[in-house]
Amino acid sequence: GLGDVYKRQGYSMDFNFVAFFFNPLVLLFLTMTLGNLFGELKIGKFKFGITGTLFVGLVIGYFLTQYAAGVPKESRYFASAMAVMQGKVIPGPLMNLALLVFIVGTGLLAASDMKYALTIFGKQFVILAIFIPFVGAVASYGSSQLLQDMSPFQMTGTYTGALTSSTGLAAATESSDSEARRLGMEFGSQPESARKKIIAIINSARVRDAKLRHESAPAPLTLEGTQSLSQEDVEVFVTEAKAGVGVGHSIGYPFGVLFLILAINLIPKIFGLDVEDEKKRYFAQKALDIKNDASLVTEKHQEVAMDFIGFSLAAFLGYVVGSIRIYMGPLGWFSLGATGGAILVALALGALGQLGPIHFRMNSTVLGKMRTYFLSVFLAGTGLNYGFRVVDAVTGDGYMVAIISALVALISILAGFLLGHYVFRINWTLLSGAITGGMTSAPGLGAAVDALECDEPAVSYGATQPLATFIMVIFSIIIHKLPL
Repeated sequence: GLGDVYKRQGYSMDFNFVAFFFNPLVLLFLTMTLGNLFGELKIGKFKFGITGTLFVGLVIGYFLTQYAAGVPKESRYFASAMAVMQGKVIPGPLMNLALLVFIVGTGLLAASDMKYALTIFGKQFVILAIFIPFVGAVASYGSSQLLQDMSPFQMTGTYTGALTSSTGLAAATESSDSEARRLGMEFGSQPESARKKIIAIINSARVRDAKLRHESAPAPLTLEGTQSLSQEDVEVFVTEAKAGVGVGHSIGYPFGVLFLILAINLIPKIFGLDVEDEKKRYFAQKALDIKNDASLVTEKHQEVAMDFIGFSLAAFLGYVVGSIRIYMGPLGWFSLGATGGAILVALALGALGQLGPIHFRMNSTVLGKMRTYFLSVFLAGTGLNYGFRVVDAVTGDGYMVAIISALVALISILAGFLLGHYVFRINWTLLSGAITGGMTSAPGLGAAVDALECDEPAVSYGATQPLATFIMVIFSIIIHKLPL
C-alpha cells in the first residue's frame, strides 16, 4: 500500500483515530461546527441559534462516554477515557475562560444603557433577585419532603444545579459537611422521619461499597435497632451528604441551562409576546424618558475598534472581585464567583468609558462576535461534559432528580416572569435578562441576548445576578438547617 511505500523510502504515515477523537479541542471544534449549523436550521419561525451547540454537545457527549466506558484498563487511552467518564471532556480552565470572556464582552456592550434601566426598574430588579431563588428553594425543599426516599442533600444540589449557581454549590457543599455531622452525632434526638432518611442513606452507601469490593453487604441498620450512630457510620453519612450535593448539582445543572434556554425562546410564544414589538416599545419609551430627563443617559465616550488592554483589565479585575471572600458568621463564606465579579466590573468600567489611554467602549460588532464565539465554546463544552449524565438521568436511576431539576427551573422561571410581566410591567427586553440573572445563569443570558438580538438583557442580568447569587447561598444553607 501507499503507507508501505512511504515506510520503505524512510517516511512514515500514521493517523491515530482514537487519540484524535479523544482530543478535547477536536471534540470542541467539531461540536461547535455541527452545533452552529444545527442552530441555523429553522423549525417554522423558530431556530436554536447559538444554543444549538449545547444540544449537539449533549448528543456527542453521550456517545463519547459510552465509547469511553469500553476502553480497557491496559489501554494507553484509559486515562483519557476516565476523564470523559468523569465529565471532564473539556477542561475546567478552558470552560471558565470562555465564560469569563463572554461575560466581560456582554457587560462592556451593555454598560451604556445601564443608568436608564437601573433608574427606572432598580427596585423591581432587587425584588426579582430575591424572589426567583426563593421560589426555587421552596420547590426544592418541598420535593425533598414529598419524596421520602430522596436524600435532602441531593435536593440541595439539585437546587443549586437547576439555578446554575456554582457559588451556591460551594456553599451547599460546605454546609452539608457540618449539618450532616451534627445530624449524625445527634441521631438519637432526631424525629423518626429524619432517622429513617439517615439510615436509608447509610444502608445504600454500604450496599454500593460492598458491591464495588465484591463483598457481601453488611447487615442493614434498622430504625428499631439503632439508637445512635458509630463514628464510622457518621463519617459515611457525612461523605454521602457531600457527594449527594455534588450528584444533585451535576444532574440539575444541564437541565437548568437547558430549560432556561428553552424558556427564554418559548415564553414569548406561549404568552403571546411579540419580541420585535416589545423591543420597539422599549426603545421608544426609553427615548421619550431620556428626552424628558437627560440625566438618565450614560455619558458618551469615544469608541475604539478594540482595546485588548482594556478588555483584559476588565477580565482580570472581574476575577479579582469575584474571588474576594467575605465571612458571614453562621452563613460561612460568600463570594460572587468569576461571572458575578466580571459582570459588575465590566458594567462599571464600560460606564466609566475610559481610564487614561485605556478604552472600555469598543466596537459593538467586534465585541459581539467575540462574545458569541466564546459563548459557543462554553455551551459546546457543557454539552460534551454533561451529555451522558443528562441522557442517563432521563433513562436511568437519576430520572427523578432530572424531573425535579426541570420542575424547579421551570417554576422559578415562570414565577419570575409572572411577577415581572404582570405585576411590575417590565418590558420583555429587560425582563428576559432579569430572569436569567435571578437564575444566576450566564448561558441563559447568552440565549436572551441571542433571541432578542440586542444587549439590553445584560443590564438587567447585571442588576439581579450578584444579589441572586448571595440569596442562593443563604437559601442553600438554610435548607440544610430545616428538618429532614
